[in-house]
Order: sequence, then structure tokens, then C-alpha cells
Amino acid sequence: MRYEPHRYFVAPAKGTAELWRTGAGAVLVFVAGMALYQLSFALISNLIGPETTQLLVDNTTFDKDSAFATIYILATFGFFGIGLAMVTSSIHHRSPATLFGPAAAVVSDAIRVTLSVGALYIVLSILLPKDIELVRNAELARRSWIAILPISLTAILIQAGTEELIFRGYLQQQLAARFPKMPLWIIVPSALFGLAHLSPETAGPNAPYFALWATFFAFAAADLTARTGSIGAAIGFHMANNIAAILFTSLLGPGSGLALYHIPMEASDPRLAAQILPEFVMLFCGWLAARLALKV
Repeated sequence: MRYEPHRYFVAPAKGTAELWRTGAGAVLVFVAGMALYQLSFALISNLIGPETTQLLVDNTTFDKDSAFATIYILATFGFFGIGLAMVTSSIHHRSPATLFGPAAAVVSDAIRVTLSVGALYIVLSILLPKDIELVRNAELARRSWIAILPISLTAILIQAGTEELIFRGYLQQQLAARFPKMPLWIIVPSALFGLAHLSPETAGPNAPYFALWATFFAFAAADLTARTGSIGAAIGFHMANNIAAILFTSLLGPGSGLALYHIPMEASDPRLAAQILPEFVMLFCGWLAARLALKV
């Protein structure tokens, strides 16, 4: 009964739940997103000229840790969101709006979960003992951090919203509609989400830990989606986690440009292994806080 809202969330996918459609759609979302990015970049480069284009490339390479590079990387997820909308309309013959669930619930749940989980993380960060001293991000003044905060939050919303729509919206709906009596709708998207966050080139020996954390995060987000019947709670949960990890305290390296403080370690640092268990506890507490906020 706790997943009764999930039936209504999944209903729009039942007409076109064939596996070939879902598989082809997932591949085409990636292809369309990359193609749209390349097309947009080509158009912009023609407008700004080769010298400015090279400057743009130099400042947005994925190994950069500047604020501009971080916003740029987060914003590029929007191309995959557009690709998803195209796939949903063309292959599944339904409105992309059906990936969200009821609009009012999406907005309400997203706000309530973002605020409740964010408040919990702030309290825990104050109360829990700190084994590592944080370092102030010298490249980003507090005034600048506040000034670009609306842009930063928008970029995180684009990134988190796109990932949730792909994994908890599209894949979860399609698999639940095709296999209504099997838990593939929670297992497969969560495993794929974890694999998508496997990055041995940057995390080194810690890569499996990050991927495992992402997998369990995906389980929690899928559960919240099933309990509420909309994507809002999952987006709020994702937003709260990413705001904490991107805007407040971030590991050194790519994607750390927007953070007020840095953890003086890179993702590959072997000392991070000792922090994995507390991160899982925080994730579990965040999931409980989201459920309490929504009473589900």
C-alpha cells in the first residue's frame, strides 16, 4: 500500500513499455544530448570566433576547478534533458510532462524535501565531530558566492532534475510498466546510476565507494518517488545532497569551484575510505528526513 501512488505515476508508460523502446530510448537520450551539445557549441563558436572559442574551451575543460567551469559542466546536463523530452515524445508518443507526476506535488515535494534534508545536513555538520579541518576556497569570495548563488542553484537544479528525470522518471516508469510484479524498476536504474558515477580516472581506488554510495542514493530516490507518485521528492533529495557537496564543502579537484570550503583531499585520497560509513549514515538520515517531511 505504501507504493500505491506509484501505480498512477507509472500509468502513462504502459502503452509503450516494450523493452526495445526503452533500450533504444535510453541510448538515444545520450546520443541526442551529445549531438545537441555539439551543435550548440558549433553555433556559439561561429558567433564568438576562434580565439574566444579557444578561451572558452580552456576555461571549461572538465578537469578545471573554477566556479565558471563548474556552472558550465552542470548546465550541460540540460542538453540531455532536451534529448529525453524528444525521445519521450517521438518513441513513446506521450508528453514529457508525464515523467514528472502531478505538477503541484512535484513543486511542493521538491521544496519540502530540499529544505528538510538541507536543514538536517546543516545541523549534523555542526554537531558531528570533524576529523578534517576545512579550507576556505580562496578563489571565491563570499560576496561573489552570494552574488552567483541564483545561477549556481539553477545549474544544480538542471543537473539534478535531468538525472532524476532520466533514472527515476523515464527508466523507472518504463520498467515498472513492463514488469509490474518485479522490482526491476528500482534495481536496474539504481545500478545504472551507480555505474554512471564510477570514475576511476579521478577517484582511483575510491571509485567503487563513490559508485556504491550513488547506487544507494538511487535506491532511496526511487523509494521516495514510489511513495509519493511524483519526481519532486527525488529532485529535492538530489538537490539537498548536491547543494551540500557543491556549494558548501567540496573535495579538491574538478567541480569544486563553487564551494565555500574545500576538504583538503582529492577524490583519490586513500584517507577518504574512513569517511564512507559516515556518508552512508548521512544518506540514511536524509532519506528518513524526507519521509518525515512528506509523511510517507
